[in-house]
Amino acid sequence: MRTQAADREDYLAHPSSGEALRPIDADRLARLYPLRRPVVQFVISDGLNANAVNEQVRALLVPLRRLLGEAGHHVGETDVVVDNGRVRAGYQVAGLVGAETVVHFIGERPGTGLNTVSAYLTYGRDAAGRSRWRPDLDHACTTAICGIHARGLRPADAVNAVAHTVGRMLSEQRSGVALHKAKS
Repeated sequence: MRTQAADREDYLAHPSSGEALRPIDADRLARLYPLRRPVVQFVISDGLNANAVNEQVRALLVPLRRLLGEAGHHVGETDVVVDNGRVRAGYQVAGLVGAETVVHFIGERPGTGLNTVSAYLTYGRDAAGRSRWRPDLDHACTTAICGIHARGLRPADAVNAVAHTVGRMLSEQRSGVALHKAKS
Protein backbone atom coordinates (compact mmCIF):
# COMPACT_ATOMS: atom_id res chain seq x y z
CA MET A 1 0.00 0.00 0.00
CA ARG A 2 1.07 3.59 -0.53
CA THR A 3 0.12 6.80 1.14
CA GLN A 4 -0.79 9.96 -0.70
CA ALA A 5 2.83 11.11 -0.58
CA ALA A 6 3.92 11.47 -4.20
CA ASP A 7 7.47 10.45 -3.30
CA ARG A 8 9.97 10.54 -0.44
CA GLU A 9 10.50 14.28 -0.77
CA ASP A 10 6.76 14.92 -0.52
CA TYR A 11 6.55 12.65 2.53
CA LEU A 12 9.29 14.59 4.30
CA ALA A 13 8.16 18.07 3.24
CA HIS A 14 4.44 17.50 3.82
CA PRO A 15 3.91 15.16 6.80
CA SER A 16 0.15 14.98 6.24
CA SER A 17 0.78 13.27 2.88
CA GLY A 18 1.97 10.20 4.80
CA GLU A 19 -1.14 10.02 6.98
CA ALA A 20 -3.67 8.75 4.43
CA LEU A 21 -3.66 5.97 1.85
CA ARG A 22 -4.20 6.46 -1.84
CA PRO A 23 -7.88 5.85 -2.67
CA ILE A 24 -7.05 2.80 -4.81
CA ASP A 25 -5.23 1.17 -1.88
CA ALA A 26 -7.99 2.11 0.58
CA ASP A 27 -10.51 0.39 -1.69
CA ARG A 28 -8.37 -2.77 -1.81
CA LEU A 29 -8.01 -2.84 1.97
CA ALA A 30 -11.72 -2.43 2.57
CA ARG A 31 -12.19 -5.79 0.79
CA LEU A 32 -9.30 -7.62 2.47
CA TYR A 33 -11.36 -9.54 5.05
CA PRO A 34 -14.82 -10.27 3.63
CA LEU A 35 -15.71 -12.90 6.24
CA ARG A 36 -13.87 -12.49 9.53
CA ARG A 37 -12.53 -9.14 10.71
CA PRO A 38 -9.31 -9.25 12.75
CA VAL A 39 -9.13 -8.27 16.39
CA VAL A 40 -5.51 -7.18 15.86
CA GLN A 41 -4.08 -5.88 12.59
CA PHE A 42 -0.33 -5.56 11.98
CA VAL A 43 0.83 -2.62 9.88
CA ILE A 44 4.43 -2.00 8.86
CA SER A 45 5.66 1.36 7.56
CA ASP A 46 9.11 2.44 6.48
CA GLY A 47 8.62 5.76 8.29
CA LEU A 48 11.87 7.66 8.38
CA ASN A 49 14.06 4.55 8.29
CA ALA A 50 13.31 1.62 5.99
CA ASN A 51 16.58 -0.04 7.05
CA ALA A 52 15.24 -0.29 10.59
CA VAL A 53 12.13 -2.09 9.38
CA ASN A 54 14.21 -4.49 7.28
CA GLU A 55 16.49 -5.20 10.24
CA GLN A 56 13.97 -5.53 13.09
CA VAL A 57 10.52 -6.56 11.88
CA ARG A 58 11.29 -10.17 10.99
CA ALA A 59 12.24 -10.81 14.61
CA LEU A 60 8.96 -9.27 15.80
CA LEU A 61 6.10 -10.51 13.62
CA VAL A 62 6.25 -14.30 13.93
CA PRO A 63 6.68 -14.53 17.71
CA LEU A 64 4.17 -11.71 18.29
CA ARG A 65 1.57 -13.40 16.09
CA ARG A 66 2.16 -16.63 18.04
CA LEU A 67 1.83 -15.00 21.48
CA LEU A 68 -1.32 -13.09 20.54
CA GLY A 69 -2.85 -16.23 19.00
CA GLU A 70 -2.05 -18.26 22.13
CA ALA A 71 -3.83 -15.56 24.14
CA GLY A 72 -6.92 -16.02 21.95
CA HIS A 73 -6.62 -12.79 19.94
CA HIS A 74 -7.37 -13.19 16.22
CA VAL A 75 -4.60 -11.47 14.26
CA GLY A 76 -5.29 -10.49 10.66
CA GLU A 77 -3.81 -13.03 8.26
CA THR A 78 -2.32 -10.31 6.05
CA ASP A 79 0.27 -7.86 7.37
CA VAL A 80 -0.26 -4.51 5.66
CA VAL A 81 2.93 -2.81 4.47
CA VAL A 82 2.64 0.94 3.81
CA ASP A 83 5.21 2.96 1.87
CA ASN A 84 5.80 6.43 3.30
CA GLY A 85 3.45 5.76 6.20
CA ARG A 86 2.97 7.71 9.40
CA VAL A 87 1.02 6.71 12.52
CA ARG A 88 -2.34 7.96 11.20
CA ALA A 89 -2.01 5.69 8.14
CA GLY A 90 -2.23 2.78 10.60
CA TYR A 91 -5.46 4.17 12.00
CA GLN A 92 -6.90 4.25 8.50
CA VAL A 93 -5.80 0.67 7.79
CA ALA A 94 -7.42 -0.55 11.02
CA GLY A 95 -10.66 1.23 10.19
CA LEU A 96 -10.78 -0.14 6.66
CA VAL A 97 -10.24 -3.75 7.75
CA GLY A 98 -12.53 -3.41 10.79
CA ALA A 99 -9.86 -4.27 13.38
CA GLU A 100 -10.35 -3.51 17.06
CA THR A 101 -6.66 -2.86 17.56
CA VAL A 102 -3.71 -1.91 15.38
CA VAL A 103 -0.05 -2.67 16.01
CA HIS A 104 1.90 -0.39 13.70
CA PHE A 105 5.66 -0.85 13.36
CA ILE A 106 7.48 2.21 12.00
CA GLY A 107 11.17 2.70 11.23
CA GLU A 108 12.63 5.66 13.09
CA ARG A 109 15.73 7.65 13.98
CA PRO A 110 17.71 7.47 10.74
CA GLY A 111 21.39 8.30 10.84
CA THR A 112 21.96 7.04 14.39
CA GLY A 113 23.30 3.68 13.25
CA LEU A 114 20.81 1.96 15.54
CA ASN A 115 18.05 1.19 13.02
CA THR A 116 15.34 1.44 15.62
CA VAL A 117 11.68 0.58 15.19
CA SER A 118 8.78 1.77 17.31
CA ALA A 119 5.45 0.03 17.78
CA TYR A 120 2.34 2.20 17.95
CA LEU A 121 -0.60 0.35 19.56
CA THR A 122 -4.11 1.75 19.39
CA TYR A 123 -7.48 0.45 20.53
CA GLY A 124 -10.11 1.60 18.07
CA ARG A 125 -13.40 1.63 19.97
CA ASP A 126 -14.91 4.30 22.19
CA ALA A 127 -16.63 3.64 25.54
CA ALA A 128 -19.88 2.80 23.72
CA GLY A 129 -18.13 0.27 21.47
CA ARG A 130 -18.27 2.43 18.31
CA SER A 131 -15.32 2.66 15.96
CA ARG A 132 -13.16 5.70 16.52
CA TRP A 133 -10.88 5.11 13.54
CA ARG A 134 -10.84 8.50 11.85
CA PRO A 135 -8.19 10.86 10.48
CA ASP A 136 -8.35 13.19 13.49
CA LEU A 137 -8.02 10.48 16.18
CA ASP A 138 -5.96 12.05 18.96
CA HIS A 139 -2.49 10.52 19.22
CA ALA A 140 -3.02 10.46 23.01
CA CYS A 141 -5.11 7.34 22.26
CA THR A 142 -1.97 5.50 21.15
CA THR A 143 0.55 3.63 23.28
CA ALA A 144 4.10 3.68 21.93
CA ILE A 145 6.77 1.09 22.58
CA CYS A 146 9.93 2.70 21.28
CA GLY A 147 13.61 2.02 20.78
CA ILE A 148 13.32 -1.53 19.47
CA HIS A 149 16.79 -2.61 18.30
CA ALA A 150 19.62 -4.89 19.43
CA ARG A 151 21.24 -2.29 21.75
CA GLY A 152 17.96 -0.89 23.07
CA LEU A 153 14.72 -2.71 23.70
CA ARG A 154 15.67 -6.07 22.22
CA PRO A 155 13.13 -7.50 19.76
CA ALA A 156 12.35 -10.51 21.99
CA ASP A 157 11.61 -8.19 24.91
CA ALA A 158 9.57 -5.90 22.63
CA VAL A 159 7.45 -8.87 21.53
CA ASN A 160 6.57 -9.59 25.16
CA ALA A 161 5.86 -5.91 25.88
CA VAL A 162 3.63 -5.52 22.82
CA ALA A 163 1.73 -8.75 23.51
CA HIS A 164 1.18 -7.79 27.15
CA THR A 165 0.04 -4.29 26.21
CA VAL A 166 -2.34 -5.53 23.50
CA GLY A 167 -3.83 -7.94 26.02
CA ARG A 168 -4.40 -5.09 28.48
CA MET A 169 -5.85 -2.87 25.76
CA LEU A 170 -8.36 -5.50 24.71
CA SER A 171 -9.27 -6.37 28.30
CA GLU A 172 -9.64 -2.76 29.44
CA GLN A 173 -10.93 -1.48 26.07
CA ARG A 174 -8.59 1.51 25.98
CA SER A 175 -5.10 2.54 24.93
CA GLY A 176 -2.72 5.47 25.15
CA VAL A 177 -3.06 7.92 28.02
CA ALA A 178 -6.29 6.25 29.21
CA LEU A 179 -4.45 2.91 29.54
CA HIS A 180 -1.57 4.53 31.40
CA LYS A 181 -3.90 6.33 33.81
CA ALA A 182 -5.74 3.06 34.51
CA LYS A 183 -2.47 1.47 35.58
CA SER A 184 -1.50 4.29 37.96
